[in-house]
Amino acid sequence: MLEIFKVPPNLSESLITFCSRQDCYSLQELNSLKADLNQFVGVYMLYYRGNFSMYELIKQANLNSCCMPIYVGKAASSGRRTGRTTIGSTLYGRLSEHKKSIQAVDNLLVENFQFKVAAMDIDLVSWGEAVLIRHFNPIWNWEISGFGIHDPGSGRAGQKRSVWDQLHPGRSFATKLSVTNNQIDVNVLAVKIAEHCQRVKDKLGCT
Repeated sequence: MLEIFKVPPNLSESLITFCSRQDCYSLQELNSLKADLNQFVGVYMLYYRGNFSMYELIKQANLNSCCMPIYVGKAASSGRRTGRTTIGSTLYGRLSEHKKSIQAVDNLLVENFQFKVAAMDIDLVSWGEAVLIRHFNPIWNWEISGFGIHDPGSGRAGQKRSVWDQLHPGRSFATKLSVTNNQIDVNVLAVKIAEHCQRVKDKLGCT
């Protein structure tokens, strides 16, 4: 059974402390946690320990523990006001979507990802996501946008291919999206990623 985050006096600091003591799980073994995660909404953090060259600092930061998330997201179902839910977007549902996205691309492996979750009341979810993004500055929430998007569908054919999908090609819907006037400069992006990750690694004290 998951520990549920309750409203404390010092919200932001308490959430960060709460997250720091949560277990870190392998994304590859997500299905074994389905029974628990499918009942709850909340926020989650993805951690990377693979060999994609631009993420070397992230790998280093996470070698000894889940310290520096590459992405922070939320799972929140509308119409329910409790952390326990059986409908809508649950923690399991969102993490399953992300697992499929990673499996679809050419240069990432699911076995190199781990995750933490913080199950919480529905009213706190958006706030919790914002707090954790501000604290951790995950690279997939900042310099590399687009990981969390869904298939835009035929009605939005003019949408541009995201930075994430250009850097990590493979999602079928992304191949239909244009890169005209939106193509990334890999060398420039690599510098931005390295500078960003070094700042965050130092800030978090990851060793």
